[in-house]
Amino acid sequence: MAVPSDANVELLLCDAVRQHSNGKLDLAGYFPVLEVRVDSSAPLPAAIDLTFVFVLKDGEGTFPAIFRIVDPLGEELHHHNIAKVDKTAGAPHVMMLPVTRIPITRAGNFEISLEIAGERYRRQVRIFQ
Repeated sequence: MAVPSDANVELLLCDAVRQHSNGKLDLAGYFPVLEVRVDSSAPLPAAIDLTFVFVLKDGEGTFPAIFRIVDPLGEELHHHNIAKVDKTAGAPHVMMLPVTRIPITRAGNFEISLEIAGERYRRQVRIFQ
């Protein structure tokens, strides 16, 4: 068993995603960079819905996982335990994690992390007005 290497874990950010039986993904509202602009006329706090798509390109084994969202001041906004991730060697593994009503009280860099078997993969998403 080998956890994925950090360089081979990709995060895609979108409004929604659907996976076909052939493995192809339909992304709706794809953000080409890890930035989300909240409508400047919307007063904070606000709640937004996002889908986080992690693509694990290497590694092999069955692992527990934890998905987290942490705001710019270090407050955990979302925590989801994933019972198991089955990663097959030589094939990518896609994890689609929709989160509704993420509370946004301030703009800044939010930490999006996926922890697999104790190894944490951190990405930053800038949310601003």
